[in-house]
Amino acid sequence: MKLSENPIFLTRKRLVHRNGVLAAVLIAALIGLCLLLGLGESLRDASHAFKTPQEAGKVFYGWIVGVEILVIVMGGFSAISRAMAEDRKAGLWDSNRLTPLKPTQILAGYWLGSALREFYMAVALAGFGLLIVLLGHLPILLWLGTQTLIASTALFFGLLGLLAGMAFQRSPGLLIFLGLLFVWPITIMAPSRMLIDFLLPVYGIGNLFSEHQPENNSYATNWYSPPEIFGLPIPPVALSLALQLVISLFIWRALARKTANPFQPLLLRWEAFALFGILFFSQHALLWDLWRGHFPNLAMAIKNHNDNEALLSIVHGGTLFIGGILIFMASPQPEHIRVESMRLGFKNLGAIFSRSAASLAIALAAAAAAAWLPQFMLAPANSWKIFLVTAANLAEVFLIFALLLEFCRLRHQRRALGFVALWLFVLCVIPIILAGVFSNAALARISLLSPGFIALTDRNDPGWLLLLYTLLAHFGVMVVLLTGWRRQWKKLLEHTA
Repeated sequence: MKLSENPIFLTRKRLVHRNGVLAAVLIAALIGLCLLLGLGESLRDASHAFKTPQEAGKVFYGWIVGVEILVIVMGGFSAISRAMAEDRKAGLWDSNRLTPLKPTQILAGYWLGSALREFYMAVALAGFGLLIVLLGHLPILLWLGTQTLIASTALFFGLLGLLAGMAFQRSPGLLIFLGLLFVWPITIMAPSRMLIDFLLPVYGIGNLFSEHQPENNSYATNWYSPPEIFGLPIPPVALSLALQLVISLFIWRALARKTANPFQPLLLRWEAFALFGILFFSQHALLWDLWRGHFPNLAMAIKNHNDNEALLSIVHGGTLFIGGILIFMASPQPEHIRVESMRLGFKNLGAIFSRSAASLAIALAAAAAAAWLPQFMLAPANSWKIFLVTAANLAEVFLIFALLLEFCRLRHQRRALGFVALWLFVLCVIPIILAGVFSNAALARISLLSPGFIALTDRNDPGWLLLLYTLLAHFGVMVVLLTGWRRQWKKLLEHTA
């Protein structure tokens, strides 16, 4: 079916046009016109601070790019997620699912039809951006490259908007915006080394604005030198497009499957494992050239222009966060496992464990440890303790979260997520609050998140014996949760029998 014949797309298009697009397009055109006039004035008046027409063109085109990203990426995300959430709340989503349309056709209608107003605004801004590029004597490849990255990022965030619309009752646009503000400082710490700079893509656009690599400036070198995958340079635009495409394929598969059957997990376990592996092997490949397998060799880090020692601890935090999200998205509901056990005739806890989120947690912990290994493998005498503590901390956090999630679903059912948040707050945040209240940093070590961060950041004497005791205490928490998990499953299976 052609897009122009898709009834979902036509409905969304009609709704967008009925709400009005002319005023929005005129606003975008006026913004572009003001920037174009500003460039013309800068070129006419030699007293302006710009030394060359190219410098002035980059400044004014940079403003165009910034406004365009806000409109088509953030505005498109909000429009798509809001349309999906509203239709789900009104029952229209379920009605569309009952039509002869394929799940992919339904998704395409929402994905490409809900943000048409933002698309029109972006086209107007892109047109004025082309005029600024030509008037400022800038290479046309700058316009083509930036517009390609903006378009791909808009499509990528549109899929995320569909995902958010399926998961939330309201559009989380403000939450995403605040999240991006929180992430922004991380993106400028080591722009050619952080994966998020290529997913957004901050680095690819910034790199296109440069003509040469500045000398004697390590921070500028981070922005303008090409990213390296295990030491091999790769074009930043190609890396951004490849990462966005691969992740988009996983999201598209998940959305289509959820549309066809809303009772399935959003991700299959192999998809969660593959996506996790792609993300973190790519991240560690970008970081590998800084230490070349000799972490924590500070002299080598300085030699490779890395004056920020917090990079691996940031990656550790991202590993915990992304792993927890993937475990949640791929975790089957207990009722789904119970029905499967009745159909296939198994009731042993080993078979149930293999189908639960706990088995996925073990697989993700193994993948995370394998992704970390290249950072330490060439200096095992100095880093084996760091590696073991970090890997053990990842395994414990993933397993505790998976067991806690399933235990609360079994025991508390609809109130499960609230109790999961409560216990995670107790295990992770309360010790840090108590450390601040009593001015005793030792209390922060009790936190479930602490061992990995301490091992990665405190390179002199992190107190290995204390870290071992902490890990053993967390292992005790995991055993208690496993016991409760087993008891809840036994009750459910006995009730089924």
